[in-house]
Amino acid sequence: MVSLKSFLRKIRSLVVRDGEAFPIANRAKTIQDASPSIQPSALGNNPETSDLEASILTISRRFEGKVALITGGGSGLGRATAIRLAQEGAKVAIAGRRKEALNDVRQAIEASGMQALVIQCDVTSASQCKRMVARTMATFGRLDVLVTSAGIHGGGKTVVDTPVEVWDRVVDTDLKGVYLSSKFSVPCMCQSGGGSIVHVSSIGGLRGSHQGMAFQSAKGALINLTRHMAVAHATDNIRVNCICPGVIRTPLTDQWLSNPETSRMVANWHPMKRIGLPEEFAAAAAFLASQEASFITGVILPVDGGYIAAGKGNP
Repeated sequence: MVSLKSFLRKIRSLVVRDGEAFPIANRAKTIQDASPSIQPSALGNNPETSDLEASILTISRRFEGKVALITGGGSGLGRATAIRLAQEGAKVAIAGRRKEALNDVRQAIEASGMQALVIQCDVTSASQCKRMVARTMATFGRLDVLVTSAGIHGGGKTVVDTPVEVWDRVVDTDLKGVYLSSKFSVPCMCQSGGGSIVHVSSIGGLRGSHQGMAFQSAKGALINLTRHMAVAHATDNIRVNCICPGVIRTPLTDQWLSNPETSRMVANWHPMKRIGLPEEFAAAAAFLASQEASFITGVILPVDGGYIAAGKGNP
């Protein structure tokens, strides 16, 4: 009789991909095949990310036949999510302002044999958001998943020192942009028989601090917009959830994390003593968007290495 321990050891020695098992010895090649956005060296030898490396190998086909629209899809969290959903079988429309960045993501997706559509769009514009959704429908014929990852940082320390134009720019992108993207996507999801929406807030939307007043205000409002939409569209078979990421390594955060001392300090804010990866966010977004989360709606999910749970002591 095989013991549980030996059975688990056997399972951990295999990689499952598209229903087939591969020896773990081939995992470096499999990572490169499965995820053009991440290489084994990106995870290093950190024992705390070894489980992540193994999980990246388990790429399923949960989104076969589905269509996903990702705003802010040209970099960071949006890029990682677009690639992850494409790896799992989705046809992906990637929207954003920078066409060159969007084309880079499209090429990465198409190199793996999947379909991607580039849509240049400013989410603060109602007409552009309407056109973004219309192009997705015209190209792919349906819409099943929306991930609203377009966003910017900003806002002063107080309402007094935050210029009106900064407030307007941040709130227009981080809140109005989500409203507009959702407004035009929901009717199309209804035509497709339902769907899943994943909004991207922040740990800044869950707590106060001494910085980023406009950003935190918009992200906090987005959390309650998520709850409202989850209730309002439940009978439309549309689930709406929200992820609140902690500090994640993206081109935006790398601007200040490039300093080793700053990077160590920020890592220590998190009980897990490290900074998150875009692929970790994307894995959470893929779960919430999938049928595996079919009875989950209105949830606000921190993906933050324990930052919010730690409470006091964080900046």
